[in-house]
Amino acid sequence: MYEILKHAHSGIMWLVLAMLSLGIIVTLLKYVKKEETDSPGWYKFYKYTKHLMYLQLLIGIVLLFISPMVNYSKGMMKNEALRFYGLEHPLMMLIAVAIVSIGLYRARKKSTEVKKNLTIFLYFLVALAVMLSMIPWDAVIA
Repeated sequence: MYEILKHAHSGIMWLVLAMLSLGIIVTLLKYVKKEETDSPGWYKFYKYTKHLMYLQLLIGIVLLFISPMVNYSKGMMKNEALRFYGLEHPLMMLIAVAIVSIGLYRARKKSTEVKKNLTIFLYFLVALAVMLSMIPWDAVIA
C-alpha cells in the first residue's frame, strides 16, 4: 500500500504542477490582454486544480503516518532528512494548498475580471514557488 500511495503522490505532483503552471500562464495572458469577459470554464479549471491539490494533500497526510522516511523520535530535528520529510515538506505543502484556496476565494470577491486574473496569477505563482522549493527532487528523479 505504501508503494502505491507513494507513486500516486509522485504522479499527481506532476499533474498539479502542470495545472498550476497552465493556470499561471492563462491568468497572466488574460491580465495582459485586459480581458473583461467572464470565463466560467477557466474558473472550473482553477477549482479542479484546487481539488487535485486537496487530494494530493490527503495522500501526503496518509504517507506521513505510514512512510519509513518519517520518524518522530528523539533527535529528529537534528537529522536533515527526517526533519524535511516529517516537518518541512508537509508544512510548506499545506501552506501552498492554503495559498491557492485563499487566492481563489479572494479572486471571487474582486469586482472586475482583470483584478480576478491578477489575484489568481499572484496566488498561484506564490504557491508554485513554495511547492517547487519543497519538492524532494532527489527522490522524485531517482
